[in-house]
Amino acid sequence: LFFFVSLLSQVFSFSTDAIPRVVRPLTKNTKHNNNIVPKLLKLRAGDQVNVDDATEKKKVSSTTVLPFVNAAQMFGKQYGKYLNTNPIMTKSVTAGLIFGLSDYTAQKLETGETKMDWTRIITASLVGLLYFGPAAHYWYEWIFKLIPGAGLISTLKKATLGQLFFGPSFTCIFFATSLMQSGSFSLGTWAQKIKSDLPGAWLAGASFWPVVDLISYSLVSPQWIPLFVNICSFVW
Repeated sequence: LFFFVSLLSQVFSFSTDAIPRVVRPLTKNTKHNNNIVPKLLKLRAGDQVNVDDATEKKKVSSTTVLPFVNAAQMFGKQYGKYLNTNPIMTKSVTAGLIFGLSDYTAQKLETGETKMDWTRIITASLVGLLYFGPAAHYWYEWIFKLIPGAGLISTLKKATLGQLFFGPSFTCIFFATSLMQSGSFSLGTWAQKIKSDLPGAWLAGASFWPVVDLISYSLVSPQWIPLFVNICSFVW
Protein backbone atom coordinates (compact mmCIF):
# COMPACT_ATOMS: atom_id res chain seq x y z
CA LEU A 1 0.00 0.00 0.00
CA PHE A 2 2.69 2.46 0.98
CA PHE A 3 4.88 1.45 -1.96
CA PHE A 4 1.94 2.36 -4.20
CA VAL A 5 1.49 5.67 -2.40
CA SER A 6 5.19 6.46 -2.74
CA LEU A 7 4.96 5.64 -6.43
CA LEU A 8 2.06 8.06 -6.78
CA SER A 9 4.05 10.77 -5.05
CA GLN A 10 6.81 10.35 -7.64
CA VAL A 11 4.35 10.38 -10.51
CA PHE A 12 2.71 13.59 -9.33
CA SER A 13 5.91 15.38 -8.29
CA PHE A 14 6.13 17.70 -11.27
CA SER A 15 9.27 19.72 -11.97
CA THR A 16 10.79 21.72 -14.76
CA ASP A 17 12.10 18.47 -16.20
CA ALA A 18 8.54 17.81 -17.39
CA ILE A 19 8.83 20.74 -19.83
CA PRO A 20 9.89 19.53 -23.29
CA ARG A 21 13.59 20.12 -23.94
CA VAL A 22 12.75 21.73 -27.25
CA VAL A 23 11.69 24.85 -25.32
CA ARG A 24 14.98 25.45 -23.53
CA PRO A 25 17.29 26.33 -26.45
CA LEU A 26 14.71 28.83 -27.64
CA THR A 27 14.67 30.71 -24.34
CA LYS A 28 18.29 31.92 -24.59
CA ASN A 29 17.55 34.71 -27.04
CA THR A 30 14.52 36.50 -25.60
CA LYS A 31 14.25 39.08 -28.36
CA HIS A 32 14.32 36.45 -31.04
CA ASN A 33 12.00 34.17 -29.11
CA ASN A 34 9.27 36.79 -28.93
CA ASN A 35 8.76 36.28 -32.62
CA ILE A 36 9.20 32.55 -33.02
CA VAL A 37 8.00 30.89 -29.80
CA PRO A 38 4.24 30.38 -29.97
CA LYS A 39 2.15 29.22 -27.07
CA LEU A 40 1.26 26.12 -29.01
CA LEU A 41 4.24 23.80 -29.44
CA LYS A 42 4.16 20.97 -31.89
CA LEU A 43 5.29 17.98 -29.79
CA ARG A 44 4.14 15.22 -32.12
CA ALA A 45 3.14 15.19 -35.74
CA GLY A 46 -0.34 16.65 -35.97
CA ASP A 47 -0.55 17.38 -32.18
CA GLN A 48 -0.49 20.84 -30.63
CA VAL A 49 -0.43 21.41 -26.91
CA ASN A 50 -0.91 24.68 -25.13
CA VAL A 51 2.06 24.73 -22.76
CA ASP A 52 0.50 27.24 -20.38
CA ASP A 53 -2.71 25.20 -20.10
CA ALA A 54 -0.83 21.92 -19.72
CA THR A 55 1.37 23.37 -16.97
CA GLU A 56 -1.69 24.75 -15.19
CA LYS A 57 -3.45 21.38 -15.37
CA LYS A 58 -0.38 19.70 -13.91
CA LYS A 59 -0.34 22.21 -11.06
CA VAL A 60 -4.03 21.57 -10.36
CA SER A 61 -3.53 17.79 -10.42
CA SER A 62 -0.50 18.07 -8.18
CA THR A 63 -2.35 20.32 -5.74
CA THR A 64 -5.31 17.93 -5.63
CA VAL A 65 -3.44 14.64 -5.23
CA LEU A 66 -0.32 15.50 -3.26
CA PRO A 67 -2.10 16.34 0.03
CA PHE A 68 -3.52 12.81 0.13
CA VAL A 69 -0.17 11.29 -0.80
CA ASN A 70 1.67 13.39 1.80
CA ALA A 71 -0.92 12.48 4.44
CA ALA A 72 -0.51 8.77 3.66
CA GLN A 73 3.29 9.08 3.81
CA MET A 74 3.08 10.89 7.15
CA PHE A 75 0.75 8.18 8.46
CA GLY A 76 3.17 5.51 7.26
CA LYS A 77 6.11 7.14 9.04
CA GLN A 78 4.16 7.58 12.27
CA TYR A 79 2.74 4.06 12.11
CA GLY A 80 6.21 2.67 11.48
CA LYS A 81 7.45 4.56 14.55
CA TYR A 82 4.76 2.96 16.70
CA LEU A 83 5.58 -0.46 15.23
CA ASN A 84 9.16 -0.05 16.42
CA THR A 85 8.37 1.33 19.89
CA ASN A 86 5.24 -0.68 20.79
CA PRO A 87 4.67 -3.38 18.17
CA ILE A 88 2.15 -5.64 19.93
CA MET A 89 -0.16 -2.84 21.05
CA THR A 90 0.02 -1.16 17.63
CA LYS A 91 -0.83 -4.37 15.77
CA SER A 92 -3.57 -5.26 18.25
CA VAL A 93 -5.32 -1.88 18.09
CA THR A 94 -5.04 -1.86 14.30
CA ALA A 95 -6.55 -5.35 14.07
CA GLY A 96 -9.36 -4.41 16.46
CA LEU A 97 -10.29 -1.33 14.44
CA ILE A 98 -10.15 -3.08 11.06
CA PHE A 99 -12.03 -6.16 12.29
CA GLY A 100 -14.80 -3.97 13.71
CA LEU A 101 -14.99 -1.89 10.55
CA SER A 102 -15.02 -5.06 8.47
CA ASP A 103 -18.00 -6.49 10.35
CA TYR A 104 -19.82 -3.15 10.20
CA THR A 105 -19.32 -3.04 6.41
CA ALA A 106 -20.39 -6.68 6.07
CA GLN A 107 -23.64 -5.98 7.91
CA LYS A 108 -24.36 -3.00 5.68
CA LEU A 109 -23.81 -5.14 2.61
CA GLU A 110 -25.84 -8.05 3.99
CA THR A 111 -28.93 -6.16 5.11
CA GLY A 112 -28.60 -2.56 3.99
CA GLU A 113 -30.42 -1.56 7.17
CA THR A 114 -29.41 1.27 9.47
CA LYS A 115 -29.88 -0.85 12.60
CA MET A 116 -26.65 -2.65 13.33
CA ASP A 117 -25.80 -5.64 15.51
CA TRP A 118 -23.29 -3.84 17.71
CA THR A 119 -22.66 -6.94 19.81
CA ARG A 120 -21.35 -8.66 16.71
CA ILE A 121 -19.22 -5.65 15.77
CA ILE A 122 -17.74 -5.39 19.27
CA THR A 123 -17.06 -9.13 19.31
CA ALA A 124 -15.21 -8.91 16.00
CA SER A 125 -13.18 -5.97 17.33
CA LEU A 126 -12.26 -7.89 20.46
CA VAL A 127 -11.14 -10.88 18.38
CA GLY A 128 -8.80 -8.58 16.46
CA LEU A 129 -7.62 -6.74 19.57
CA LEU A 130 -7.15 -9.64 21.95
CA TYR A 131 -6.32 -12.53 19.61
CA PHE A 132 -5.28 -11.67 16.08
CA GLY A 133 -3.00 -8.72 16.90
CA PRO A 134 -0.83 -10.51 19.47
CA ALA A 135 -1.03 -13.86 17.67
CA ALA A 136 0.01 -12.35 14.34
CA HIS A 137 2.94 -10.56 15.97
CA TYR A 138 4.35 -13.73 17.49
CA TRP A 139 3.49 -15.95 14.54
CA TYR A 140 5.30 -13.85 11.92
CA GLU A 141 8.21 -13.24 14.28
CA TRP A 142 8.53 -16.98 14.89
CA ILE A 143 8.04 -18.10 11.29
CA PHE A 144 10.77 -15.78 9.96
CA LYS A 145 13.17 -17.09 12.61
CA LEU A 146 12.27 -20.68 11.81
CA ILE A 147 12.45 -20.21 8.03
CA PRO A 148 14.58 -17.15 7.20
CA GLY A 149 14.81 -15.58 3.79
CA ALA A 150 12.36 -14.51 1.10
CA GLY A 151 13.26 -16.95 -1.65
CA LEU A 152 10.76 -19.13 -3.43
CA ILE A 153 11.31 -22.27 -1.35
CA SER A 154 11.29 -20.49 2.01
CA THR A 155 8.21 -18.49 0.99
CA LEU A 156 6.35 -21.65 0.00
CA LYS A 157 7.30 -23.31 3.31
CA LYS A 158 6.06 -20.35 5.34
CA ALA A 159 2.84 -20.11 3.31
CA THR A 160 2.21 -23.83 3.78
CA LEU A 161 2.67 -23.63 7.55
CA GLY A 162 0.38 -20.60 7.65
CA GLN A 163 -2.36 -22.46 5.82
CA LEU A 164 -1.98 -25.56 7.98
CA PHE A 165 -1.76 -23.93 11.41
CA PHE A 166 -2.25 -20.16 11.74
CA GLY A 167 -5.22 -19.79 9.40
CA PRO A 168 -7.26 -22.73 10.76
CA SER A 169 -6.59 -21.73 14.39
CA PHE A 170 -7.90 -18.25 13.65
CA THR A 171 -11.03 -19.72 12.03
CA CYS A 172 -11.61 -21.89 15.10
CA ILE A 173 -11.50 -18.81 17.33
CA PHE A 174 -14.19 -17.21 15.19
CA PHE A 175 -16.31 -20.34 15.50
CA ALA A 176 -16.02 -20.09 19.28
CA THR A 177 -17.07 -16.43 19.35
CA SER A 178 -20.07 -17.09 17.10
CA LEU A 179 -21.21 -19.89 19.43
CA MET A 180 -20.75 -17.60 22.44
CA GLN A 181 -22.91 -14.95 20.79
CA SER A 182 -25.67 -17.48 20.20
CA GLY A 183 -25.39 -18.75 23.77
CA SER A 184 -24.69 -22.32 22.70
CA PHE A 185 -20.97 -22.56 23.37
CA SER A 186 -19.52 -25.66 24.96
CA LEU A 187 -16.43 -27.67 24.20
CA GLY A 188 -18.63 -30.30 22.58
CA THR A 189 -20.52 -27.89 20.31
CA TRP A 190 -17.26 -26.12 19.45
CA ALA A 191 -15.60 -29.38 18.48
CA GLN A 192 -18.63 -30.35 16.41
CA LYS A 193 -18.65 -27.00 14.61
CA ILE A 194 -14.95 -27.27 13.85
CA LYS A 195 -15.45 -30.78 12.50
CA SER A 196 -18.40 -29.83 10.31
CA ASP A 197 -17.47 -26.30 9.16
CA LEU A 198 -13.69 -25.97 9.18
CA PRO A 199 -13.02 -27.98 5.97
CA GLY A 200 -15.56 -25.92 4.03
CA ALA A 201 -14.23 -22.65 5.41
CA TRP A 202 -10.67 -23.68 4.52
CA LEU A 203 -11.65 -24.62 0.98
CA ALA A 204 -13.58 -21.36 0.54
CA GLY A 205 -10.42 -19.38 1.24
CA ALA A 206 -8.06 -21.65 -0.68
CA SER A 207 -8.10 -19.38 -3.73
CA PHE A 208 -7.48 -16.21 -1.69
CA TRP A 209 -5.40 -16.70 1.44
CA PRO A 210 -2.51 -18.68 -0.10
CA VAL A 211 -2.00 -15.80 -2.53
CA VAL A 212 -2.06 -13.34 0.38
CA ASP A 213 0.53 -15.47 2.18
CA LEU A 214 2.81 -15.65 -0.85
CA ILE A 215 2.71 -11.87 -1.27
CA SER A 216 3.18 -11.30 2.47
CA TYR A 217 6.19 -13.57 2.89
CA SER A 218 7.96 -12.53 -0.28
CA LEU A 219 7.26 -8.80 -0.69
CA VAL A 220 6.16 -7.29 2.64
CA SER A 221 8.44 -6.45 5.55
CA PRO A 222 7.64 -8.76 8.51
CA GLN A 223 6.54 -5.96 10.83
CA TRP A 224 4.08 -4.69 8.21
CA ILE A 225 2.58 -8.09 7.35
CA PRO A 226 -0.19 -7.94 10.02
CA LEU A 227 -1.43 -4.63 8.60
CA PHE A 228 -1.38 -6.04 5.07
CA VAL A 229 -3.25 -9.17 6.21
CA ASN A 230 -5.77 -7.01 8.09
CA ILE A 231 -6.52 -5.08 4.92
CA CYS A 232 -6.93 -8.36 3.03
CA SER A 233 -9.24 -9.58 5.82
CA PHE A 234 -11.40 -6.52 5.31
CA VAL A 235 -11.71 -7.33 1.61
CA TRP A 236 -12.42 -11.01 2.38
